[in-house]
Amino acid sequence: MKNKEQTNASMHETTVYLHQYMKALSRNGHFNGAALVALRGNILLSEGYGMANWEHEVPNTPQTKFRIGSITKGFTALAIMQLQEQGLLSVHDAISEYFPDYPRGHEITLHHLLTHTSGIPDYAGLPGYWERTMRLYSPIEQTIASFQHEPLQFQPGERTSYTSSSFILLSAIIERVSGLSYADYIVERICIPLNMNDSGVEDSRTVLKHFASGYSVCNKIIPAEYVDMSISLGGGGMYSTIADLYKWDRALYTESLLGRESLHHIFGPYSPIFGGYGWVVNEETIDGVKRKRVAHHGTMNGFCADFNRFVDDDLVIIVLSNMNITPVERISGDLARIVLGEEIDVPETVTAIALATEEMERYIGIYERTEPDGSHAADIDWQEAFTSLSRFSTVEIAVGAHVNRFHEFGIHPGSIIIITQEEQKLYLQMAKRHGAWYKYEIVPISATEHGATFAAQYIDERVICTRNGQGSITIEHRDAYGNLMFAAKMS
Repeated sequence: MKNKEQTNASMHETTVYLHQYMKALSRNGHFNGAALVALRGNILLSEGYGMANWEHEVPNTPQTKFRIGSITKGFTALAIMQLQEQGLLSVHDAISEYFPDYPRGHEITLHHLLTHTSGIPDYAGLPGYWERTMRLYSPIEQTIASFQHEPLQFQPGERTSYTSSSFILLSAIIERVSGLSYADYIVERICIPLNMNDSGVEDSRTVLKHFASGYSVCNKIIPAEYVDMSISLGGGGMYSTIADLYKWDRALYTESLLGRESLHHIFGPYSPIFGGYGWVVNEETIDGVKRKRVAHHGTMNGFCADFNRFVDDDLVIIVLSNMNITPVERISGDLARIVLGEEIDVPETVTAIALATEEMERYIGIYERTEPDGSHAADIDWQEAFTSLSRFSTVEIAVGAHVNRFHEFGIHPGSIIIITQEEQKLYLQMAKRHGAWYKYEIVPISATEHGATFAAQYIDERVICTRNGQGSITIEHRDAYGNLMFAAKMS
C-alpha cells in the first residue's frame, strides 16, 4: 500500500509540474494550441490553450481539431501494411506495377517510398509551389504529374531524403488497390474502428465543426497563407484532436488494426535518419537513460504538431498548435523530460520594462551573423540595404516575395537579423524554419549601462544587445530551442 501511495503522490507531483509548465508558456503568449501527456494509460495532461479562432475569440480545447501535417504519414504507412496483409500488394512491388509510365518506376519500390529512399524530389520544394501551386485545387493525378518527370535526386535505395511526394504516390496506390478514395479508406479502415470521430482527411471544401484556424506572425498574429488541402492527402492532409491521437497511440500497442509482424515492420530501423515506415524511429537519452522513441513532426500552413511515443516507457506526448511559429518539438521534449525525471525550468513570467526612446533607437538596424574570423560580407551599402529591407510588407514576408531583394544587395537572408522601430515598439525580422521570414515584437525586460535584454512575443526567445566602449553593438539571439546566433550591427 505504501509503494502505491508513493507512486500516486509522484504521479500527482508530475501532473502539477506539467500543468505549471504549460500554463507558464500560455501566460507568456508562447503557446497556442492543445497538449496531451499520458503515462502507462493514465492521462496526466489534456488541455487547450489560447485561441482556436482569434477573430471570434473561440478558445482551444481538447476537442479542437487541428491540421496534423506529416503525422498523416503514419496513417498512410499503416494503410499500406493493411493492404499487404490482405495480399493486395507488397512493399517490395515496383511502383511501375501501379504507374506503368512513371520514369524509372521499375527501380523504385513501395519500400523506397515508405522510407524516403526513393530519390523522388519533394513537390513542395519545386519552383512556384508556395506562390501558386499550393493555392489551387489539385486532383491526385495532377499532383503526381507535377513531380514525376523531375530527375531523381539519387539512385533509389542509395540514401535518404525526406519527401512528401512518395506519400502522394502511396495515396494513389491505396486508392487503386482498395477501390476507395484515400480519405474514405483512412476514415473507414482506421478512424471508425478506433472511434476517432473527430479525425479525417481535409478537402478544403467541407465545413468542420470545432476546427481551428491557422495563424502566422508578421508584426502581430495574421491568418496563414491559404493552401488547398487537396494537394496533401497521405503526405499531410489529415486533421485530428489530441484525444483522437491518443486513441491512435493506444491502438499501436495492440493488433486491433494490424498484426504484430506488420507493426514490427512499420517500426523497423530501415534508415539511420527516419527509421520506420512513416515514422521517425530512434533513441533519445533522457535522465541518463536511452529510450526508444517513435515519433513524427507535422507542419501545414498555420499549424505545427509533434507526436512522441516513448514506447518502452509507455509514454505519449502530443502537442498541436495553430500558430506556425510555435516550437512544438521543444515543448514536446520538455514535457517528456518532466515525466521521465529531468528538472525543467518553468518559464518565468515576462515583465516588460520602460526603455527610453533614444535607447530603443540605438538598436535599430541590420545585424549580420559574426563569422569565426570576424569577417563580414564586403561592398554592401548597409544603410541603403536597411532602408529597403526593413519595409517588407506582410504579404511579401508571408509568401517569400522579398527574397530577391536580399540577393540584390548580395546578402544571404539566413545570415542577418533586422531590428526596426514602429509606434515606439521594436520588431525583430529573421528567417526561421524552412527559411520562412518572420517579424515579431521584442519587448525590453532588463537593461544596464552596456545594453538591454529583450523577450520576443509569441515565441520563447531572448535577444541580448550589448554596446562596447566604441559604440559598436552586438547581439546574442537565443532561439526557442536554445540555439545561439551572434551578430554585429552593420547599419
